[in-house]
Amino acid sequence: MKKLVFVFCVLLALGIAAHYNKEDLMVWLSPETEGTPAPEAPVAETPTPTPAEQPPAEPAVVEVSEEVKALQFAAEGGDAVAQCNLGLCLESGEGIATNAAAAVEMYRKSAEQGNATACFNLARCYVNGFGVEPDVAQFINWCRKGAEAGSADAMYTLGMCYKQGLGVEASAQEAETWLRKAADLSHEKAAAELN
Repeated sequence: MKKLVFVFCVLLALGIAAHYNKEDLMVWLSPETEGTPAPEAPVAETPTPTPAEQPPAEPAVVEVSEEVKALQFAAEGGDAVAQCNLGLCLESGEGIATNAAAAVEMYRKSAEQGNATACFNLARCYVNGFGVEPDVAQFINWCRKGAEAGSADAMYTLGMCYKQGLGVEASAQEAETWLRKAADLSHEKAAAELN
């Protein structure tokens, strides 16, 4: 019987037994039926593919909105706010097709001009691996630059990193400094962390 169970398991592993019911296989594998042909496998209906198995659909063509065209024009002219906002549109797909690499490029151009929001958005890209390989050092770098440039979200995030020792050495003093700065800018989560 152990041999039968072993053979059955091997057939299951190979996918051969999947088309037979257990009783038919047990009869076929019994010593009395040794040398007889295998029972006919039932004809299985072709399963309907799940959404994950469906072939990818052709990407929809997204018409660029007039607002995004205006942002593109200003961003090409070097406007840091327009570059940051265009990055947000490219990240969210609002008014233009989503394009992670282009979003990161826009955030970087804006961040290099000192735009606090763009610095924080670029930090988010590095922590989430959006358009770039995840990189904790770059996340902390851009988060710090955003915090120093005045982003309350970056201050809060940097404060929490110091509080929890994420990407930086834990420091209660640094955590409180950044959380207090964020709270002073009316960041509710930062204020809650200080209470």
